[in-house]
Amino acid sequence: MSTVVGTRKMSVTDGCAPGDLLHLDNVSPTNAHVELTLCAEGETPLGPFRSMVPAQRTRALSLDDLVDSDDLSPDTPYSVVVVSDATMVVHLAQRSGEEEASEDRARTPSYSPR
Repeated sequence: MSTVVGTRKMSVTDGCAPGDLLHLDNVSPTNAHVELTLCAEGETPLGPFRSMVPAQRTRALSLDDLVDSDDLSPDTPYSVVVVSDATMVVHLAQRSGEEEASEDRARTPSYSPR
């Protein structure tokens, strides 16, 4: 993956699906430039998708907001690689089936310098 925004890398490997929300929490005093790539076993990665999260704010992104729904398979679990130029906390809210209620799972990002 070509990384152009930063050196802080995190991943969500629980199997994101269409309808799930990624909450990107910027805990730094500066704006965070973020790059997201969706990966699934045996498929070509989708992305990178770029976004900006204002300083000390949260941005919620659905996989459906990032990718055309025709490109996402509802039966395929996706991992998401997040690269940022600022310290972030990534939180995944998964939906089960067609229920509106979501099960929140906090994820501690793992950082790996370039």
